[in-house]
Amino acid sequence: MLKNISWTDYIIAVAILLAIYYFFIGVRYFSGDLKDILSGKRKLKFKPALSNNKAEYNTDDEESHQEVNGFEKTTDDDFTEVEHLIERLKAVIADASRRKLIPQEFKQYIRMVVKEYPTVRYSPLRSSINELIISECQKYGVVVLNDEEAELLWKDVV
Repeated sequence: MLKNISWTDYIIAVAILLAIYYFFIGVRYFSGDLKDILSGKRKLKFKPALSNNKAEYNTDDEESHQEVNGFEKTTDDDFTEVEHLIERLKAVIADASRRKLIPQEFKQYIRMVVKEYPTVRYSPLRSSINELIISECQKYGVVVLNDEEAELLWKDVV
């Protein structure tokens, strides 16, 4: 029975099944976006790829130049560690909200978690993690932190 099916028939059948599958996924999960795009309410935005031409970087803003270089040096292991830290921080902040910790205990709790991930301290993703901490604190209403207080949480990390 399988000897009667040619490779061409097989590839066409797989292509048709993939098209049906992706059509279903698009309609099921992205129907609102598709309607907006088709009706003209939203336009497709394509981001240009980063080029290696150093002249295109803004030399006046040295910090953004360093951040781009920092991301280029970031490895998959660093991203994995940051993902683990993010998940852990979300769980810790939710737990602190349920336990209604006082601000000092809460900050110490966050410091202990951050201390378990010392390589993230020098990561270019550290500022994003600080923003996550601030937004999660606002979300749960645990403690109101600003940027300086979030930076101080990293002080004891070695």
